[in-house]
Amino acid sequence: MGRRLLKAGFARAIGCIAISLVLISGQAWSDEHKGIIDATIRLDRKYIPALYYTHIADQVKAEESIKALNAQWGLFLKHYDRLNSDDNWQHFISVASGMITDAQKAVAEGQMKTAHDRLSGVAVTLRGLRERNGISGYFLDQLNDYRVHMDAIVAAGKSGAAMKMSDIRIIQKHWAQVWPRWETIRRHISRNKFDQQRYGFSDNRLIELKQAIAQEQQALFDLKFALLNGDRGRIGKATAALPAGFERTWRAFGELDYDMIQQ
Repeated sequence: MGRRLLKAGFARAIGCIAISLVLISGQAWSDEHKGIIDATIRLDRKYIPALYYTHIADQVKAEESIKALNAQWGLFLKHYDRLNSDDNWQHFISVASGMITDAQKAVAEGQMKTAHDRLSGVAVTLRGLRERNGISGYFLDQLNDYRVHMDAIVAAGKSGAAMKMSDIRIIQKHWAQVWPRWETIRRHISRNKFDQQRYGFSDNRLIELKQAIAQEQQALFDLKFALLNGDRGRIGKATAALPAGFERTWRAFGELDYDMIQQ
């Protein structure tokens, strides 16, 4: 009897230890993912200006911003150049590093489009790493998911005479995706679920973010009514108006002056 009790007690102790190890492991995993998101927030504050200034081909600003991005990337690598749970993490981080290096060289040579294209690949690469490792909760990932469908709508949008029924079907298909996605984004901000401190938003910048989101919401309403009306000219104009509010929203997460955010 005594031995059975001893064995039972030992088994319970082992079970408790196992559960504790799982909890500790889960907490470490969660903390690591949180740290990666925080580092990505800081990185994107520098990344967004670099991508923006290479897009508008501002040589001086592009040189300044990509220098700042390179420095922030070095800080990111200091902590997250590898991930123990992903053997391929280091490879893709190296790929992103190469893209930033290529972009910096292209900017120095005045090749803004090349620099922009190389920088665009950085966000795609890092997003892929977050997805494959189950790192969720990064707000800009919601924006990027929305953009995929928004871009498809814009690509299908044409002037009234050139727009075909097949184009309208494509727009309708992706409309079913953009509307609920933007509603989720809007509600996240309007219901104070957005972590203002974590993302480094001042009160004024948060107001700017809300205004940008409202601008995109209005553009979506305009497209909705154009589709209901069936006027191909209005549909074409409404699709062309979509990127402005989205880009303004996205730029709010970068270290850009307000006049640049609002363009």
